[in-house]
Amino acid sequence: MSMPGQQAVLTPLSRFTDRAYLAWAAVAIAYAIAFLQRVSPQTVSLNFMHDFSTDAAGIAMLASSYFWGYTLMQIPAGLLVDRYGVKRVVLFSMAASSLGSAAFALAPNMLDAFAARLVIACGDALVFTALLKLVAQSFSDERFGVMSGISQVSGYVGGVIATTPLAAAVTGFGWRACFLFIAAVGLANLAVAKVVLKPDPVSHSNKTLKSVVMAARQSLTGLANWGCAMTFASHFAVVTTLSGVWGIPMVAHFFNISPTAAGTPLLAFMIGNAVGSIFLGHAADRAAAALDNALIRICVLRMILITMLLPAIAHAFGLVYVTIVFTALGLVAGGTVPLVLKSTKKLYTADLIGVGASVNTTAAGIFAGAAQPVIGFAMVAASQLAGADAVQGAPAIGDAGYTTLIGILLLMSLPGIAGPLLMRNKLIGR
Repeated sequence: MSMPGQQAVLTPLSRFTDRAYLAWAAVAIAYAIAFLQRVSPQTVSLNFMHDFSTDAAGIAMLASSYFWGYTLMQIPAGLLVDRYGVKRVVLFSMAASSLGSAAFALAPNMLDAFAARLVIACGDALVFTALLKLVAQSFSDERFGVMSGISQVSGYVGGVIATTPLAAAVTGFGWRACFLFIAAVGLANLAVAKVVLKPDPVSHSNKTLKSVVMAARQSLTGLANWGCAMTFASHFAVVTTLSGVWGIPMVAHFFNISPTAAGTPLLAFMIGNAVGSIFLGHAADRAAAALDNALIRICVLRMILITMLLPAIAHAFGLVYVTIVFTALGLVAGGTVPLVLKSTKKLYTADLIGVGASVNTTAAGIFAGAAQPVIGFAMVAASQLAGADAVQGAPAIGDAGYTTLIGILLLMSLPGIAGPLLMRNKLIGR
């Protein structure tokens, strides 16, 4: 028999645990929405071109606005969470993302759409840092690894929704109605988070923005740290450009199918990403003594898989083949992140891993944001030179345009080979 005193202790403990999971779920949903927002341009690109009479260059500019906003908030993200607590930062993040989504849905022109995506990105940039801090505060060390992994997977759930499900919804209801619905879901989640998240006392950390900037500047004096930033930036920019901007339009063009049907390979990519991040993450522990070689090999494998998506090859082997390639790409992408994180921890140590993560993510955002307009203009130019017809008032992207995309993605992958070589001596030394 349990004693009354034991029941009195267990009941509050159970309530605390339940609230911890509810709080985690609210922030995890916010991260899923943020991931959905990041990769949604590919799903609405054709509708967006039609409504705003723009072309691939316009879609590229729209995608770059998210990367620039995301980058702008990366350096202060950790500092804001430390200073103001998870609850304040998360509520701000949710509000910015939801209001930005509503503004995007109602945007009358390209400039307003660009500004709305910038606001969305500034909010979304904060949520994963806050989610990791919440996990550290709410769960024991024995549960931290599991909950951190599941937290990352929650983002991939949002990525899955942004493929076939979102494409079907856009076809049925229009892209504006879909983003208004996303805004409504975000606001409802904000109301839940306000109730279930515990207030955080203001941190007594002596960190200041100046100290973080100085630490970041100091970290960039070493070639190895530049190599780490190059490695992650290459991975992030290549994978996000393919899976979040041009994947669905490319597949739809290859096989002359609807965006809904073309979302299937990208759905497979997101599922592969989730599986790779969980199962291939264990391989990162076994590769700890040879992280540089592991990163080079996985980058080369990613380049081979991207090459296998060239239009001539895709036309020859069909939709099932392309779906298999995207699934393999997802597994590789999911397995890359743990390797980069282990390298970051080795180079920066546990004390400065936050700075390392900020430097890596900032470099990734700058690279991805700067690349999008170049990719868009190059695809349009290549398609026009090849004689692609105009569709719905905008120049169509043909095989030549997507061949150019594959070529640029391969060039963008090269820092992923050079980066580990720059890290090699430091990783071996540690």
